[in-house]
Amino acid sequence: MLMNARLSAQLHRNVSSMLYSDHGYLVIDIFTGLYDDYNQPINVESEIAVECVFTDKPAAEKWKAYVDVEELAAEVRFAGPIPSKGDRFKLSGRFGENDAINETYEIIGIRNRDTFGSVCALKKVGI
Repeated sequence: MLMNARLSAQLHRNVSSMLYSDHGYLVIDIFTGLYDDYNQPINVESEIAVECVFTDKPAAEKWKAYVDVEELAAEVRFAGPIPSKGDRFKLSGRFGENDAINETYEIIGIRNRDTFGSVCALKKVGI
């Protein structure tokens, strides 16, 4: 069992160093335990930096069983914390450069939670 864990960790390191050339943040809401005057939960945002592979041309046929393809705007793969539907992804850099990109997406679908990372379907979020 220990051997499998070590092999998995080594594969993760190798793939991360060779494959993940984009930068972003997984943005999750954390409940503070408090409620506002309207009895709504008060959350704080937590941003977790991730190395990733981002594409704004996802293969819609791969996502048909998971999401409404009309909303599908992009796809991201990253290893690290396991995301949930409704979390957000903030793209900050592409191709090894931190270009000060500031695009935010909502995670609408998740596939392949394995050693090589989670693949997330993204919907563009407008402010």
